[in-house]
Amino acid sequence: MTPDRPATPELVLVAAVADNDVIGRDNALPWHLPADLAHFKALTLDRPIVMGRRTWESLPGLLPRRRHLVLTHDRHYRAEGAEVVHSLDAAIAAAGVVEQLMIVGGARVYAEALARAGRIQLTRVHAEVAGDARFPALDPAQWREVTRHERPADARNRHAMSFVELERVAD
Repeated sequence: MTPDRPATPELVLVAAVADNDVIGRDNALPWHLPADLAHFKALTLDRPIVMGRRTWESLPGLLPRRRHLVLTHDRHYRAEGAEVVHSLDAAIAAAGVVEQLMIVGGARVYAEALARAGRIQLTRVHAEVAGDARFPALDPAQWREVTRHERPADARNRHAMSFVELERVAD
């Protein structure tokens, strides 16, 4: 540990969430938004990412230049190219000395990590879509908006979106 780095990393939730709080359908994103994918890449590149087993299995493969930590309760699970952990605490310990640990889904992992998160990088997708996975409800008294960037729909991105950074309000 160095003086300029915290003993434990800041947990940052990174999520794309529809206006009706849907984040997934049938273990996949319910949209294809290249602008959001580019935003996700910029936020997570060269940082460790934590995801649940089902999110891991939905990926087309390893995401370049990211350390993958897969959270599962299955003690026999193997994830080629990733590190398997069995609790959020184990993921934090495995990450080692880093400034931020990016929590990238799915719904159960977001729900577990929310109480310990210091920041949320939220892509608010301006659409109401059908889905079976939802982002946990946020208590507005606990979060303040730091930045917001509006992104209109276009030929490649069917839905308008807002890139919103939230930080936890100090107690």
